[in-house]
Amino acid sequence: MAQWLASPYDTFMTRCALALFAMCVSACGFSSPGGGSKTLYVVAHMSGDGSFNGSRARVTVRGGSERGEAMREAEVAIRGGTLGRTLIPWDEDREEFRLDSFTWVPGVRLEVVRGDDWLDGAIDVPGATLITNPIADSTFRRADNVPLVVRWRDEFGTVAQDTRVRFDKADIEKTAVRGSLEFVVPPNDLRVDDKEKVRVQRSNEIQLEGGAPGSVLTASSEHEIEFKVE
Repeated sequence: MAQWLASPYDTFMTRCALALFAMCVSACGFSSPGGGSKTLYVVAHMSGDGSFNGSRARVTVRGGSERGEAMREAEVAIRGGTLGRTLIPWDEDREEFRLDSFTWVPGVRLEVVRGDDWLDGAIDVPGATLITNPIADSTFRRADNVPLVVRWRDEFGTVAQDTRVRFDKADIEKTAVRGSLEFVVPPNDLRVDDKEKVRVQRSNEIQLEGGAPGSVLTASSEHEIEFKVE
């Protein structure tokens, strides 16, 4: 039987294909629109500060559409990395599935099952967001006529699709460029106050293809500090 020998070109193309695959995996991350029976309307949101006690999950499950009957008998679970499969219990008072306090991990998979109806999907989760500038309880002087550069970092190095920066007393809320880790504020946009609060909220979202129209999975992380403006 003839034996096929790999040429240098074949080896080169194989390496290129592997490199392209690695780049795709890196770019796509953990997020996946998943699959499902398309019979469940699911809106799931996870939020937190990166800690176990600061994490929350809220999931709405309805039959067929946003106006459908609440599917209280469904089994709703999340998992990923060091977070083992964790059931989210039904809350009768609020008519939704709710879970507080769970391990915050870089990627989470959502699973919803009710009889023959099912849905799943996964999302890249922003890590704990930490504002590194301004420093808490520091003072920013408008008279210096230098812009305030708000900077933050992500515990997991996750790129967030949406980042909102809000100053409470100045009543400013802006959207930062996707993937950015800083935002520049002109000094005169800030208001003199002993306790200005800046909040950075970063979030990702993915449409769940296996659900009824409007089904979505989101994950967000936020951090806020107080500082003085004079």
